[in-house]
Amino acid sequence: MASHAQPLSADALPRAVGAQRGLRVCHIVSGDLWAGAEVQVATVASYLVEQPDVNLSAVLLNEGRLASELRRLGVQVTVIDESRNSAVRIVTLLTRCLREHHVEVVHTHRYKESVLGTIAAKLAGVPHVIRTVHGMPEPMRGWDRVKARAYGAVDRATLWWFADLIIAVSKRMAETLKDSGYASMPVTHIHNGVDPCKVRATQTRDAVRRELGIDPRALLVGTAGRLSHVKGHRYFLRAAQRILETEGDARFLIVGDGPLRHELLASAAHLRVEGACLLLGPRTDIYDLIAAMDIFVLPSLDEGIPMVVLEAMALGTPVVATAVGGVPEVIRHRETGLLVAPRDERALADACLELARNRDWAQTFGARARRVVDEAFSHETNGHAVMEVYRRVTSGRELGGTERPRQ
Repeated sequence: MASHAQPLSADALPRAVGAQRGLRVCHIVSGDLWAGAEVQVATVASYLVEQPDVNLSAVLLNEGRLASELRRLGVQVTVIDESRNSAVRIVTLLTRCLREHHVEVVHTHRYKESVLGTIAAKLAGVPHVIRTVHGMPEPMRGWDRVKARAYGAVDRATLWWFADLIIAVSKRMAETLKDSGYASMPVTHIHNGVDPCKVRATQTRDAVRRELGIDPRALLVGTAGRLSHVKGHRYFLRAAQRILETEGDARFLIVGDGPLRHELLASAAHLRVEGACLLLGPRTDIYDLIAAMDIFVLPSLDEGIPMVVLEAMALGTPVVATAVGGVPEVIRHRETGLLVAPRDERALADACLELARNRDWAQTFGARARRVVDEAFSHETNGHAVMEVYRRVTSGRELGGTERPRQ
């Protein structure tokens, strides 16, 4: 069983990242999921570990895929299991870890690790704290809503006193933060990125379809993400019902897991589309699945910069997405994909059918989208921007956004 704080042993590291070289940066992440924030942390880490003037480490509150990915990259990882430690104990262990590694920049992500990590950073004498906001709070009810609001208030207060900068993953999100409780804090934006060299299918389109029992000639429309209300899967299923009225042989994939799985299965049965829909659950072959689709759909009600859209674009799969959050900063309507209003299953269905009727046009979208990722949303572009933030923060240079005196 894992210890309360489990550092990766030095002999397990593929490169000598433990050496005290360059700027000492520590990312603090929950790591309980493999969602957009975790994928982006791994992506930026893949850039930072190659920089000779950075000594990168990470503290995670859970074992999981992110911990494995970071270790594979050669990042020094410490796990402080949140299921076995109180908040006070986590802060104590974090403080000790940051002191031992002489960390100069702490970079936090979600609410809980942001609050605990920022407090620990100040107790450890870490001079700089940066927080990335990957998405806006999802709608909640009851006690969950009360807790979320409390966490948000504590997060804002902690950041106000101690953080150097808040990074939003889209321009739209940065504007939203400035208009909300983060208005008096320095805010900038850095778009998410993916490594196009690593986002590649390992099986052919036909091989994937054979495995799934799908005719190679059938229209295959899919989506991927957590099965939660904000991801809009209910509208995807309603759009599927409409598509089947025109394309009777069409098939639909939903990849991912989450609290709405049983509700979505019931909804598919109610809409009488269960025979055409596959809910695959979480998969490790996500790139193969997306590459096998004729159309990738993002039906979300809100987003930052969705990593899965960047991955679909990098794979050259035509995208239909809702024009929410930072999505219009990635997709240009009718140039690199189609954008529709959220909560509109008719518009989703019509956009998919338009692409299905014009396959050459759809493939042109896919090719253009792949070039856009290469040019503007690569992990090099993202990593370089993050590195520039570190350099500016540690050198005291202004970063833009709202400036305020340091406390």
